[in-house]
Order: sequence, then C-alpha cells, then structure tokens
Amino acid sequence: MSVINTHIESNAPSFRSALWVTGMLLRLAMITLFIAVLKFSSGAVWSLALVMLSDLLLFIFQLLRYATASSYFYSQTGRFWAVTGGAAAFFFAAVISLVLWGLAIMSIETQSSKGGTGEDVTFTTLKRPEVKSPPKRFRAHLSSDGRSLTFDGVMSSGTMSDLDPLLYEATNLESITLSSPGGNLNEARKLAQRIAEYGLDTHVVKECSSSCLLAFAAGANRTMGPGAQMGFHRYGLDFKQLMPGAELDKERLRDMRFYQQQRISEDFLNRYFRDDRRTLWYPHRNELLAAGFITER
Repeated sequence: MSVINTHIESNAPSFRSALWVTGMLLRLAMITLFIAVLKFSSGAVWSLALVMLSDLLLFIFQLLRYATASSYFYSQTGRFWAVTGGAAAFFFAAVISLVLWGLAIMSIETQSSKGGTGEDVTFTTLKRPEVKSPPKRFRAHLSSDGRSLTFDGVMSSGTMSDLDPLLYEATNLESITLSSPGGNLNEARKLAQRIAEYGLDTHVVKECSSSCLLAFAAGANRTMGPGAQMGFHRYGLDFKQLMPGAELDKERLRDMRFYQQQRISEDFLNRYFRDDRRTLWYPHRNELLAAGFITER
C-alpha cells in the first residue's frame, strides 16, 4: 500500500501548478489567441478550425491534470474549498471558451456559405440608392393640331412649373380639357390665370371638382361633355390640409369675387360657399347652365 501511495505522490502534479500555470495562465493565453484569430484572420476557416481543435485538446489535458492534482491535494490536506474554487475557475473558463467556439462556428458557416475560405472573399461597397424625383400626379398633352390641351390628374404643388412651358409653346392653343379631382388651391389659381390670359375655352369630359372648378371657370366658353360631373364643396373640408396657416374667410371671399367676375349667379355661389355639406355637391347640367357656370348646353 505504501508503494502505491509513494508512486501517486511522485507522479501527481502540483495543485498550484495545475490550477494557475497549466490551468488559468495557459487558458488565458489560449483565449487571447482565440480572440486574436477571430479579429485579425478575417475569419479564415482553416485558422479557426485549427485553433478550435487545439483549444479542445488543451482543455481536456488541463481538466485531467487538475483532476489528478486536486484529488491528491485534497487527500493530503482536506482543503475542500480550495479544490472547489479551482473547479469553479475552470467552469467559468469553459463558459468563455464555449462562447468563443460559438463565434468561430458562426464565422466558419458564414465563410462556407460564401464559397470561400475568407481570404478570397471580396466585398463590394454598397451604393447609396438613387433618389428619384417623385412622379408627376398629372398628365398633359396637346392634340395633333396643337389647338387643344388635355389635363388629367391632381393639381399638386409644382404643377404649373411643369405646365407653363407647354402652354407657352402651344401658340395655336384654343381650349383646355380638364379632368381633375382638384388639389392645391394656389396651383389651380395659377392655371386659372393662364387660361384667362390666353383666352382659352374650358371643357370637362369626366369630372372637375374642388379647386379644379377655378380653372374651369376661367374659360371664355365653358362646356361639359355627356356624363361629365362637377363637384362642389364648401371651403373647409380639406382646405386647411392643403393650405395650412391660410385664413379661410379671406380665401373664400377672394375666390367668390373671381366667380362673380366670371358672371356666375349670386344664388349659386351662396349655396356653393355656404351650404353646410360634408360631401360633394354635383349640380345638374341645367343648374350649371342657369347659374352661368357653363355657357353652352
């Protein structure tokens, strides 16, 4: 029995050496190497795999060495908490290593999905997406003889900036056909001014509603096709959203004076501007003709 004890004592590693030198110090060096490979090797598969294998073999060696040393140390000294503390240190070191192994495996999988080792992978610089101008919210085109222009769409902000050059170049222009649910009141006023300046006739084939009515009323002769509609609503339904900060009463009086200049009846305008409606009012063709809003049946 004494021969066996003497053999174990002579071959058992030192507890301090197994814990601090070949244990924590060597583990810290391996962790540092692992981090360096992850950071500076660009995720090369071969280097990560080699480090992982080396780390696994080393960790097995450290555990076996510590188990042997701590078993002999405890049998000789009975210091339970020293052995337990060393085991806890190895446990936390193992957790850190597992985290690093997980990062390495993720990096290897990423490189494998790209079909390379990481060294031959080229990265392309992402280009900033091209910012395109918002599409126009209307369409405008001249007839083949250049005598009629068709406007179809919403009168949004900037409409007249696009439409003015076309009106200026159309030297034979006589009329404009409108198809619009309305839109920006200031743009409609600008279009009405151009129509009056050029002495154009106005015509509706589908619908002209809300602010579109200003442009229509500016026509020298105002007509509407079969089945066409004109939608009126009291100022205020969407006025504040289109022109925030404007004074509603002043804007209403301004447009009312314009309609009066176009010889539209007072009774019709009173209903237009004062009728407490929440929906569009579509007058009959006869009403529009009687009020002077259209000039021909």
